[in-house]
Amino acid sequence: MTETTSMTKKSKKSSAPKLFPDELIDQLLAQVQNKDAESILGESGLAGLLKKQLAERMLAAELTHHLASEAKQGKSGNHRNGSSAKTVITPNGELELDIPRDRQATF
Repeated sequence: MTETTSMTKKSKKSSAPKLFPDELIDQLLAQVQNKDAESILGESGLAGLLKKQLAERMLAAELTHHLASEAKQGKSGNHRNGSSAKTVITPNGELELDIPRDRQATF
């Protein structure tokens, strides 16, 4: 009597964990009026707006860190002082950012 075993091949293609939940993507896409590629992936579309907002948020966090480190060093009197519009060049073209300022212009 011979035994036969059936082996099923498992797919080696394992999916990486999702960085963003589908619900979040759905919320972002709901903000886009036209669902064409340019409105979603273009520099003036959803991807461009996300890039701008993320860059400005990083700059704001850096200024917060800068002001906190100045305060630890005993330097006082420096505070946030609005923002300035700047154009930065990215691999995909120019991007207008609002760069945060501090009163003593040390950032």
